[in-house]
Amino acid sequence: MGRKSISHIRKPEILRHTYKVVEEEGFMGMTIGKVATRMGVNSGLLIHYFKSKEGLIMEMVDYLYDSSMTVYLEELKKYTTPKERLEGLLDMVFDTSGTMPQRDAVFWSCYAMGFRNEQIKVKIKGLMKRFIDFGIAEMAAWEEKGLVKIAHKERAAETILALSEGFGILRNSVDDMATLKEISLFMKKTALTALEIQNTPQ
Repeated sequence: MGRKSISHIRKPEILRHTYKVVEEEGFMGMTIGKVATRMGVNSGLLIHYFKSKEGLIMEMVDYLYDSSMTVYLEELKKYTTPKERLEGLLDMVFDTSGTMPQRDAVFWSCYAMGFRNEQIKVKIKGLMKRFIDFGIAEMAAWEEKGLVKIAHKERAAETILALSEGFGILRNSVDDMATLKEISLFMKKTALTALEIQNTPQ
């Protein structure tokens, strides 16, 4: 079977296959050659888009953000009021069902590399900042509709991000579903406090 030409591949496809390789072998085991083999293309075609393995990893950070946000934004479309959107977003962030994007082996492998590579560390910080900016924009929209009034939106967004990251670790560590749901409920209430809301908005 002949190999694909470059006209048939695009960055998102390469990143999807890279994700699978990293999921199976970690970033240390991932090579451009392995991704190319998985795709059935010559590795030179991938180097056309990514000059090196490090360049591919840097792009993976953006891919992790974009792929998770695509799911979140699509899910948020079904909510028609600010109250529903706020509650729905908290349900997604502190999801116990496993249906929403989670911090998985690929993310944590990438995160760990940030301790050894300053460029990747900066890239991950940028990813976290994008989540915080998204939270700030959501809060501004809720405030505009009279649902909340938050004096320090950035601090509130950072707090909720910290809560969600912590919950993500617990979600991969706690096997008892009843306990996990109890923690999820506590986290949501704490998030509402960070939003300067003592009770679920009406």
